[in-house]
Amino acid sequence: AELKDIGFKIPVDPAGAIYIYADCSKFSKDSFQFCQDLLEKAGVAIAPGLDFGVNRASEHVRFSYPKPISVLAEGVKRMRAYLSQ
Repeated sequence: AELKDIGFKIPVDPAGAIYIYADCSKFSKDSFQFCQDLLEKAGVAIAPGLDFGVNRASEHVRFSYPKPISVLAEGVKRMRAYLSQ
């Protein structure tokens, strides 16, 4: 829910998986550069859609979340701060 609140579009809610494939086109049409920017400027590591297929891959990213809630909450906090600038 937090990712949607930030502005990511999530076409399919995860059902038992440990990852979310999200549309990042609100923020960038280049998922690779978007991931690089998040890592360098917010300290959050996510994967570009290009690593997982070709259908609109440049507009999607993949979040993996096998971490404690406190770690995930910190990542969301950092992304929210960076993306709201």
